[in-house]
This record gives sequence, structure tokens and C-alpha cells, in this order.
Amino acid sequence: MIKSAPDSPKRMASTGRRRSHFLVLLMLTSLFVALVGPAAPVSANNETTSGTISGTETWWGNHALTGDVVIGSGAKLIIQPGTTVTFPNGTHLDVRGNLCAGVMACGAAGNANTAQRITFRWTDPANGSATGECYGMSHGNQQIWVRDPSCYEGVLIRNTIDLSQTGFRYIRIDGAWGIPYYIPTVYEWRYGALVIDGASPTLIELEFTDINTTSVLTTNLAQPRFVGGEYVVGTDDESEVRGSAVQIYSSGTPITPLVLESPVFYGTNVGCGRFAPSRPALWAEDTFIEIDGATAVGDYGLSMRHSSGRISNSELTVNCNGIDINSRKAVANVDYSIEIISNEITTGDGSPITVFDGGLVIIRDNELEGAGEASGISIESSEVQIYNNDIGPVGGWNGLWLLGSFDVVAENNTIHDTAREPIRAGEYGSSAPNPQAARVYLANNTISSDGTGVCQATRYDDWDGDFTCPAVHAYRTGVTMYDNTINIPDSGDADGIRAVGALLDIRRNTFNVPGTGVIVKQYDDGYAGSQQYGTLGFFSQNTWSGVGMTYNVTKSSITVQSEYIPSPPPDEYPALLSWSGPQAYYANDFQTNIVTTFVQDCPNCADLTPRNFPLALNMDNNSTTFTFANLSNLDRTKIYIETTTAPATVQVRRAEMVRFQTLVNGERVTDANVLIEDALGNDLYSLYTESDGYTPWVALPSDFHLDFRGLAGGDNPDHFADDEYEDSCSDGIDNDGDLTIDTDDEDCDTSAGTRELSRYYYTAYRFGFGYDRSDFTLVDSTLQDTINLLNVGPTVSVTQSDGHSYRRIVNVTGSAHDGQLAGVYATDELAQWDQGGYVHEVQVRDPFTSEWSNAGLAVDTSGMAEGQVTKTNRPFSSWYYAIDMSNREEGDYVFEFRAFDGIDYSPIISKSIKLNTQPPTISVTSPSSFSTHSEGTVTFEGTAFDHYGCPMQCSVDIQDIYFQIEGPSFLVTTPAEGGAEWSWTWDFSGQPRDIATYTFTVWASDTDFCESVVDECIPAVLTLTIDNSNSPPFISVISPQDGQRLSVSEETVFEGVARDNDGSVSRVDIEVQDVVNNYLMVYSTSVTDFAPNGAWSLAWDSTQLMHDHQYLIRFRSYDGYDYSDWTEMFIVADNPPDADNNPPTFDPSGWSSEITLFCETNSQAQDRCTRAEINLLDHFEDADPGQELILAVYDDEARDSDDHFGMVINVGMNGMAIYNPVSMFFYDTDIATWTLENVVFVATDTYGSKINSAPITFTVVGLEFQITPPEDDMVPSGGVAVFTGIGLPGKTVSVTISGNNVNNTLVGADSTWSLGIPASRIDGSATPVFKYGGNSFESADYTISVGGSGGGGLGMGTIILILLVLIAAIGGFVYFFVELEDEEDEEFDGTSEVKEEAEEDAYAWAKEVYAEPGIREEPPPEPESRLQKHDEHPGWLWDPDEAEWVPDPDHSDA
Repeated sequence: MIKSAPDSPKRMASTGRRRSHFLVLLMLTSLFVALVGPAAPVSANNETTSGTISGTETWWGNHALTGDVVIGSGAKLIIQPGTTVTFPNGTHLDVRGNLCAGVMACGAAGNANTAQRITFRWTDPANGSATGECYGMSHGNQQIWVRDPSCYEGVLIRNTIDLSQTGFRYIRIDGAWGIPYYIPTVYEWRYGALVIDGASPTLIELEFTDINTTSVLTTNLAQPRFVGGEYVVGTDDESEVRGSAVQIYSSGTPITPLVLESPVFYGTNVGCGRFAPSRPALWAEDTFIEIDGATAVGDYGLSMRHSSGRISNSELTVNCNGIDINSRKAVANVDYSIEIISNEITTGDGSPITVFDGGLVIIRDNELEGAGEASGISIESSEVQIYNNDIGPVGGWNGLWLLGSFDVVAENNTIHDTAREPIRAGEYGSSAPNPQAARVYLANNTISSDGTGVCQATRYDDWDGDFTCPAVHAYRTGVTMYDNTINIPDSGDADGIRAVGALLDIRRNTFNVPGTGVIVKQYDDGYAGSQQYGTLGFFSQNTWSGVGMTYNVTKSSITVQSEYIPSPPPDEYPALLSWSGPQAYYANDFQTNIVTTFVQDCPNCADLTPRNFPLALNMDNNSTTFTFANLSNLDRTKIYIETTTAPATVQVRRAEMVRFQTLVNGERVTDANVLIEDALGNDLYSLYTESDGYTPWVALPSDFHLDFRGLAGGDNPDHFADDEYEDSCSDGIDNDGDLTIDTDDEDCDTSAGTRELSRYYYTAYRFGFGYDRSDFTLVDSTLQDTINLLNVGPTVSVTQSDGHSYRRIVNVTGSAHDGQLAGVYATDELAQWDQGGYVHEVQVRDPFTSEWSNAGLAVDTSGMAEGQVTKTNRPFSSWYYAIDMSNREEGDYVFEFRAFDGIDYSPIISKSIKLNTQPPTISVTSPSSFSTHSEGTVTFEGTAFDHYGCPMQCSVDIQDIYFQIEGPSFLVTTPAEGGAEWSWTWDFSGQPRDIATYTFTVWASDTDFCESVVDECIPAVLTLTIDNSNSPPFISVISPQDGQRLSVSEETVFEGVARDNDGSVSRVDIEVQDVVNNYLMVYSTSVTDFAPNGAWSLAWDSTQLMHDHQYLIRFRSYDGYDYSDWTEMFIVADNPPDADNNPPTFDPSGWSSEITLFCETNSQAQDRCTRAEINLLDHFEDADPGQELILAVYDDEARDSDDHFGMVINVGMNGMAIYNPVSMFFYDTDIATWTLENVVFVATDTYGSKINSAPITFTVVGLEFQITPPEDDMVPSGGVAVFTGIGLPGKTVSVTISGNNVNNTLVGADSTWSLGIPASRIDGSATPVFKYGGNSFESADYTISVGGSGGGGLGMGTIILILLVLIAAIGGFVYFFVELEDEEDEEFDGTSEVKEEAEEDAYAWAKEVYAEPGIREEPPPEPESRLQKHDEHPGWLWDPDEAEWVPDPDHSDA
């Protein structure tokens, strides 16, 4: 403890005052903190002029910077409305944290507006020729070589901003050159005065002035929202860094696109020339974007590359193209379109809208005009839908200009005032591009032109020079026109349609044109051997007004039906047919034949057959054909045939109107496909039924006419195929398919007035409804017929067989298909054709439902959509039906199944099922739990019960009985044959050889419950003790013996016995190890041959052992499970160099394995122990004469415990080995350690040959002298009181009474003694005094009395004795306190007595015996002994003082 001196009162008062002051201060501080709370961050004002803003700072007024400023992540810069920030040349603002510019919601004092606009202004460079920091910047191999010192001016907004703390409002960026930013998607650098990298802020009314590059640049999924603002293109021509007003790369997502609301774009104004440095006002690439209410002026408007979104409600007035769309945006195989809606686009030279290179666009409700050197909408190889647009005036070319592989739908548009064709579809021009599959669908459009435009002929169309542009010009393209109105003033000669190698489907249109209604030709590239493509057309219900000629057909095939054909002017014909060039026939290898144009560019490319095209895609390859039916004001006399090289090259086919209605089971089938073929199998029509089940009316030829010389003479050919015999009997065609032609056909009988009639085949099919194929012969009348589709019903199958068992929940699975199922199909089409439909549902009638109308429905698990059939799958290819029958009785139930394909049902199939609702139970009758089993097996018996089959056949469904056996490192479940009564035996003999407790969990199973696992069953659990312990084998070794000196030989024999109590010994392992060399293994082997009694032996060559070396010999036995313990013995090899020497021998006869010695524990006398003496020559001898044996105590080098044996056991030259335990006192004073175990003696002959004795143990027992009085202290007269006890063998015990010797005896060899006191020596009562070893022993316990004079009270002697004890106790008590007081005084005085007399050294004898050699100390002369020697008692001396015999220390036996 540290103690301090007390303070003075003055100091204490001072300390108290300070403490009070401190407490008051602490209280006030706590109160202040509690009231104020955390301090708000401090906002600096106009502090940072360069470097990083790390906290919150506010700029206002005029703030001039001196260098780059970075708003650190988490920091915030607030710019107040009306602030002007001046940036030095070449610097920028990097927004990584938050920038709140003029927005009150994020911290500004107010909202910036037109009057309080925030201005970022950059100063001009001091040295315009200096090199700026952009020079040499690189990303990969893309470097910047811009030297302009102003480069890197602008604002950079990163994606680390916090949108809730960021805002931009009414900011003017003035004089910024732009920041370079690498765009990884285009692998190039781009520049912007405002760069947005991945951020999504809202920016209101930005204004850019005097920008060198681009106003805004966004990238990396940036999703900003721009509201208003003015964006200008850059003005930097010196560095040749040009950009749009806004450049957008990889921004926006389908959910959150980049948004521009009411922006104003100012583009370049340098013209549309190829080499002019014009740029679009906005460039968007790989972006999702929405633009609404935009205004754009300049050269080009908006350019979209690989992007998606919407452009709406905008006004674009530009010199060149208004909106350019290139390609489409696709993500994960999903295509995204662009919508162009409700815009007003006026262009000077370019197209208001262009869609190129795979664009996917919807153009709706726009007003498009201008296009002084282009078309209203220009489309190339794209998918475009065009609705409700006003297109025109177009001062350059066309309303719709379509080329490449396009797929266009145009409906409800007004196309007017076009300089050339309102519709131009297909590759066309003097450069002769390669035609591609394409199609356009035109419906309900109003199409007009002034009819004055001039189109140029090309080498591929054979138009014979320039011509007035038609309303529709089709070139190697599919054109579908429904319900359109085409108007061309009658002041010119413009045609309605001109087509070259096209596919035309023209229905219900109104043509008001002054020229020819339709002119069709073949496509011919002019090269010998090249394929020519004729035009294939179908015209129906069109209205022709103002036309001269209606149909002009060359090397093409046209079908016309249900029209009024106007009469032409004089000297003209309503229809003109021609075939240019030579006939295509075998003589010229059909070189001039014609085919239809292709509708696929490759096998896997899109099929661009015109929508709803009724005709089959083939034509007569050697004939211009004109098929007509139900035409008004036209017959064969008005169809003019130009002079041809052969009559067959032009055919006039008079046709009849035909249509079919398709039914299935009396019900009309909509959208069924009806394919009509001629008698030779050539496809003519591919029709689809409408809602009433009828196909459209089509014209099928009933007669065929060629203009040739008739049979009766005349001046034929006369350009008309109307003469007698110019019919189907002279057309060169097998019209009825009987393989005979014209007059060879018996139907051609002029005398009977018969001819060959046209035979046709139809194939009607609709997937899911049925199929039919038949033929019909067409006579000269209209045909309307019914086709009854034949539906092939479905098939259903159930996976489970009859009797399948279910557990509570019945879950039936199966498969179904419609029609025929082949299994493996090459294509989806083959699978659909084969199956003919699909399964709509699988119905299940369970045992509790009587009517199919109430049947349940299976669940389709095929994964296919309804109606989807592929080559690998179909609806209900897999199905299941589940019903919970938990509350039903166990038993058998019948279910019925059928499939429905929408038309028919499959045959009903029935399945019987087995129902299980309860688990079985079990009872184990044997064995009883906690029993023990040791015979290698245990048998289990019991019963099981199950409800299935009750009441007559209960438990018939019992399956296996399961046993789960769990024990030490053992867990197994095994089934056994079950039944109502069962039994099973477990053989555990193969288990580990030990005694262990095993738990047996036993349960029964039926078909559905508890198979392999306990499940819901209640098992029987038994705990058994399994005694499979293995009794380890044992081994005894007969030879050699431990400690033996082994004479080496080539036939040294080891032998012994090995047995196993519960089996047999399989082998004995033997090892010989060299002790000296760290137990090196010198020999090992095993013995496997055994006598019936387990005896074994081994002869081995031991001559390798070294002479006089100690070896460890180890033996153990093995019974296949366990080893016995090693039996080990040490031997010493006897391998003398002289082979004639006989080794010593040891005779164990009379050799004791143990000698017991006694020592007195309370004595320090030298004779306090008995000694052991062995004459070794009685047991060792040498057969060789003249050799003396050297006898010694053997020191086993493998043992440390015997190292001192040779020191305490004296082996004399006479062969006597003596052990006196007192000699151990030098090593350890504890008598318990004086026992010497397994002492071995060794005899060595002259040649060094040795033999060891058997081991002997010298057991030393400590004792104290004890006296045991007789049980009865009354000695009868004439009797003897016998006292017994323990003492050192050989010592005398004597007794005296009243100083007179009464008797004495010697302690026996076993340390006990007995001594009698005759009653005659006792006078009444006496207390004997015993003398032993010079000490007297007297005790009241020893008092004996003679006779029966016992009193009831204490004797006088006893009383005196008690008094003496009390007096002694009191004296001791007083002495204690006196001594205690003296000691305390001595403690206080610090003094104590010192003994002057030295005690006798009790260990002098030991020091004398083990003194160092040559330094022997002479003992002092002993005083003359008082002991008396008597010859009659050798070895003993009489002590007259003590009146007892004591041992003579000088006697030889001592």
C-alpha cells in the first residue's frame, strides 16, 4: 500500500475548488452536447480553385479557377444560381462526388432559371500554338495527336454520383473545347464538352455555346434525362475533330432508356455532299433512347445505329436526311425496334427517313416531305412497318424506295406528289445490283403522282428506252396490293404497275391511270445461259379506269379473275401476250426458259413469299400464260397474241371460278390450306380458308388455247386463239393425266364434239383438324365443292401396368399423341404432317365419377406450348394425373383414360391400381431386448400386419422385413423375406472380434410404405449385446530361455507351443534384434506349421550372431484376428573363435527364483537386514578341464534397472554371491527400493564363452518389532501367557518381570516369534518388559494376571498409572507454555541456543565402505566391548546390561 502524507488545509481547499470547477465544466459540456447534437458539416465558400473537393463547398458569384477541379467521391459542390465559373484554358471539372448546380432540392439557395443561369466559361489560351495535355494520350493502340492547348476542357460526370444530391439546371457551357473519352464499343476516342460516364442525372435546360467538338457525350449505360436545352455541333475544323451536337454510345436500357425531352439541336450547315464535313445533330449507337418534342436544324437530323427506342412529336427541318436508322438493337437474341411517331420532317435534298442494314422500325403518323434528291422513305434490307403517314411532296424520287432484302408493310398511307414512282420496290438501276428475296405489302393506301416523271430503262428490263414512271415499279420482288387507290392524271401516259420478274398479288385495288394497267416482263441479264425470271401474278376484283391496254404480258404467267376489262382505244387490245426470243425446248437445252423469282436467299434465311400469295410458286417454263375467269368485256377475241416462234409459247387459258369449303365432322374449318395441282402434279394454288370455311374464288383453266393453224385450214395463226380446234385437244398438254395428249386421247373426238377435260387434285389440310386428298374434273362451269377433312384420332397410353400400387396419392403418368407417331423425324414439318394435330387434353374418369363430362384432366408435362409440335416433342408427350385417395379404403380401383385432339377422342383404356393408405405394423417375438448372443448368429422372429387384402387376405401385401443394425463403426440396413409371420437369422461371426452393443431397428414394408427406410412405420427397436470377441492366441516358448547364453550353430532350435481358445493359430512370428546396434533386426521369420497340440519349432542358422553380443528374441502368435503379446527374452550369443571349446553350463536344480530378506525400518544398525547367500559353483560348471569360471552379476545392456546389481551383490572368488540389502542404502534410503528383481549371474570360461543363470529376485521386506499380547490377559494357574510378534530373523527376544529374566527366544526365518510366560513367574498380576535389539518394550497392554481374581473397579496400579499420566501431561503442558514464552522472548531478543555436541554420524559405515581407494580413513579405537562370547552359542554375544543375546558381528555368518 502506498500512503501519502496529509495535505495542508490550504492545499486541500485549492484541490477542492479545482475539483468543483471541473465538475461544473463537465456538467455544462454534457448539457451543451446533449442540446446541440452532432455538428453539421462546415461548408466552404469559393474556397477551391484547383485540386480536389473532399467536403461540402459552395460556389457563388464569380469564381475563377486556377486548374482542374475534382469533386471527390462523397464530397459535394453546390453552385448557386447566377454563378459564373471561369476555367483556365485546358482545364476541366471532374464530378466523382455530387454536383448540385442551381437545384434547390439538392441544396442550392434557389432554382436556376433563364435570368439566373449558371455559366461555365473557359478562357482562350495564352499561347495558341502551345501543345495541350491531350497530345499523345492513348488507349491500347488508339492515340490522340491533337495539339490544341484547349483540349480537355469540359465537365465529366461519373457514375459515382448520388442522384439525390445531384442536380443540373440552366447551365451554360461556353467556350469548352471538349474532353477526350475512349469509347470501347467503337474502339475510338470521342470528345464532349459534357461527358456522362454511366451516370443517370436529370439535366434541365442546358445551353452550349462556342463548343469545339460535341456538346454532350454519354457512354457506359448512362441513363440521363435531358429536359429542354440547346445542343450545338462543334466548330473546330483546325484539329479535324468533328462530332454531332450530341453523341450517345452504349447508353440506356430497355427499362430506363436515355431520354431527351424537347431538345433543340443545331447541326452543321455545310451541305449534303459526300465530302462535305456535315454531321447529324444527334448520333446514337448501341443505345436505348427516347426523343420527344425535339427540334433539329442543319444538315442531318438524328442518326441511330444499332439502337432502339422512340422518336416522337419532333420537328426536323434539315438539308439532308431527317432520321437515319441503321441496323437494330439486339440483346440475348431479342430484337428491339425503333418507333418513329407523329413527327414533321422536312428535308432539302435527303430522305426524311432512311432504314438500312437490318433495321427494325415502325413509322407511324408522320408528315414527310422534301427529299429534293431522294425519296420520302428509303429502305434497304430491313423490316419496316409504315402506317398512316403523309408522304409528299417528294421532289427527288419515290415515296417508298425499297431495295435489298426488305420486308415492308405499308397501310393507310397517303403517298403523293412524287417526282418519280410513288412505290419502287426491288433492285433496279443501271448498276444492276444483285437482286435479293424481298416483299412489300400495300393495303388501303392512297397513291398518286403527277405522272410526269421519267424513269430510265436498263439492260435488264427490256423497256425499250426511257419511260414515264408508273405508280408501282416492282423488280424481282414480291408485291401484295389490297384495296389501294392509285391516281395518276390522265394528262400523261403513266402505267399502273410495271413489274420485272416479280411476284404480284393484286386484289380489289382501284387504278386511275392513263397508260397501261399492268405491264409485266421477265428478268434477263442478257448473258447466254443465265436463268430468266418471269413475273407470276394473280389479279382479282381490281377496278381499272382510264387505262388503254389493261394487261401486257411477256414471258410471264398471269391469272386474272372477276374484273371488268375496259375497252381500249381503237387499234389497241385490252390484253397483249408475247414471248420474246426463241422457244425454250430440248433442242436448245431450254436456255430461254423462265422460272419464278426466289423467295429465300439461303436455306436458313427468311421465307419472303408475298403474304397470302394464292398461287403456287411455279409457272410453265416455256410459255407466256394468261388465265382468265369471270371477266367482263373480255373474251378470247380480245386477247392479242404477238407473232411467236412457236404456237406453244403463248397460252390463253379460259378458266372457271372454283372454291372449296372445308369441314370436319360437319364443322367449318378456318385457315385450312387447300393445295390445288393440275393433272401432272404441278402446284397451281395454295389457298387458305376464311372464317366461313371457304377458300377464295380462284380461276382454274377448263380449256387451253393456242394460236396455230387449225385442222380445217384457214389463215391461222391469226394472233387470236379463238378458232375451231384451238382447244385442249391441240394444246400439247395432258390435261386429264391419262398419259395421252391431244388427238391421241380418246376424249378428243371431233365428231362427237368431245375434248380433253381438265383434271385437278386438291390436298386439304389443317394441322389439328384433318386431311383429305381427292381429284375433280372441271367442266365449263363454276365449281363450288365441299372437302370433308378426315381427322386421325389421338392415342393415349399409361406408363403403369395393371396392379400398380400407390401410396395414398394416385399419380398416373403416361403419353399421348395425335395421328400417327413415327418416333424420329428429320424436321418439325414432317412431325406435324405425320401427327396431323396435337392432343388438347387427356381425360381421366376415376372410380368415383360416372360420366365423362365430369372427368378430370391430366397435367401436361411435355413443356410444349399448346399446338406446338416439333420433331422431338409434342403436347402431352408426357402427362400425369394425381388424385388424393388418403381417405379411401385400401384395395383395387379402376381408372379410365382417353385423349382428345379437338375433334375426336382416343379409344378408352382402363387401368386397375392398388391403393395403400396405411403403413404395415410389426411385432418382434424373439429375441428379447438387452439379451446377449455369443454363438455367431442371432435369430429374429415375429409377425407383421397390413390392411391391404382385408378382411379375407390381410397382410397379403407385406413385402420385406427390414433390419437396420447399428453398432460400433457399423450401420447397415438389410431386407429379409417378409410375411404375416417371419424369421431371419443374422450371422455376426464376421463382425469385429469384440463385445459390443448393437441396436436393431426392425420394420415391415408393403408395396408403398417403408421400403428401405422406416418412413411412417413404427419400428420395433431392440438392443442386444453381441459377444463376438476373439480370444487372443497365446504362446509359450520352451527354447531359448530368457537370459540364456545361446551356443550358436547352423541348427539352432526355437520351439514352443501356441494355442487359441476360440480358433486356431495361423502363424508364429519370430524376430531377432541386435541390442547393441540399437535393436537392429538381424533375423525375422514366421512359423506356420503346428502340431495338433499347438507345438511348433524352428531350426535356423544362428552363426551370424556375434560372440558375446546380447540379442532380443521376440515371439508372438496370430489367429487371423488378433496377435498375442510379444514374448521377449534376451540371450547372449556364445560364438567363441575356438570351435573345440565347450561353453559353461548352468544347472537350475535347487535354484530358487526368489529369496525374501527382511530389514528393520526403524533401525540404523548395520545388521538391521538379513542377507542372501548363494554358492554359484553349485550351479555353474565347465566341462573343459583346467578352466576356471569367472562368476559375476550379469548386466543386461537393455535394462537400466540392473546397472547397480553388481555393486551391491558381492560375488567372491569362492563362488559365493552375497546380497546384504544395507548396501542399497548408499543408492536410496527407501527400503522399498532395495528389492532386486530378476538378478542374473553369468559364468565365463577362459575362452570367453558364457552362460547365464536363471533369474532370481531378492525381495526385501521392511518391518518393525511388534508385540502381540495374548487375547486373554488372565492366565490360569499353571498356564502360560503366550506373546507373539514380528522381528528381524535371528534376533533374540527376551522378557523380564520385575527385573528378573523370565524367558527368551529367537525370531524365525519368516520374521515371526513366539514367547511364553509361565503363570508361576507372575505374582497376581504383572507387566512384562520385553527386550529386543538393546531396547525395552513395556506397556499396560501387556499386563497379565493369574487366576480368576478379577475386580469390578480399577486396581491400585492402574489408578497410580493414570495419575502418573495426568501428572506427566500437566508437566508437559506447563513446559510447553514456558518454552513458548522463551521462544517468543528469543524471537524478540533475536538470540537462540546452539547445540554444542555433535550428533553421531549415522552413515559413517557407508562412507567407510565406499571411501575412495587409497584414502581410507582410520577409525578411532573402539572401546572394549561389554558383550560376552560363549562357545555354546556361536554367532551370538550376551549383553549383561540388557540381559539378552545379540548377534556377533564378527561371526562368519553375520
